[in-house]
Amino acid sequence: MKPEFHHHTALITGASSGIGAAVAHALAARGASLVLVARRAMELKRVEREIRSSASESTAEIHCIPADVTAAMDRQRIRDFLEQKQLPLHILINNAGITSHARFDETQSDVLRRTMEINFFAAVELTAQMLPLLKKSARPTGGRKSIVLVSTPSGLYGIPGRFAYSASKAAGHVWMEAMRQELKADQIQCNIICPGYTRTALRQSGLDGQGNTIQEEQAKEAKSPHYMAVQIINGIIKNKRLLLTDTNGRFVYWLRTLAPGLLERIMAKKLAKDLRGSVE
Repeated sequence: MKPEFHHHTALITGASSGIGAAVAHALAARGASLVLVARRAMELKRVEREIRSSASESTAEIHCIPADVTAAMDRQRIRDFLEQKQLPLHILINNAGITSHARFDETQSDVLRRTMEINFFAAVELTAQMLPLLKKSARPTGGRKSIVLVSTPSGLYGIPGRFAYSASKAAGHVWMEAMRQELKADQIQCNIICPGYTRTALRQSGLDGQGNTIQEEQAKEAKSPHYMAVQIINGIIKNKRLLLTDTNGRFVYWLRTLAPGLLERIMAKKLAKDLRGSVE
């Protein structure tokens, strides 16, 4: 495997499982040093052990920081850690997130705020903390500096029954589009990556409209976290503005512009149960 990320240091949030852990493995295999961030300390150490136990990934420098990226003190602690260790920062991957699943008229305001806090504000505010480090870190020879938002096709269109989730992701898209232009002179690329259905625990840890944890079935066409990690890596290498990893995402992207009425009818049919909500 080519060491495309040799001499790069990548910070990954939500790195204790799923896509975040898979991206950590993929970057380490390509020569990157890692700063892994998640709330679950034991799971972070497990990911570190797994990476170190792999012969192809054992040379990676790995730092684990148990932290809640929605907490201002924890975000500052992450910044302080990098500065104290004198670590450069070349790639910031905002991957931590949560799903929420409810109609607008059945959603409590604190659920909307919690969804926005995790999916949008935490990424924005962590990036604000890390941006000075990104700017001053020397760009590796033949390499890149990048801010990555791991998002979803649900950020392209208001999904019935998932309005809070869609809104939080759409806000992230607009933010990243603006930053891409603002940071061009600093040679920092901004990449929005929208994985399709993925076999992770995210669908078993979302919120309903009352803030209760919900269990959603995995989609039949769901891909592995490893598959999505490879897509994310390729998106960074190719400096993709917006990468949609599956046909469903590309379908929504084009149809919302070319035939929005048709897309609305398709969504209404596919998500009829979500549109009805809990009134039945």
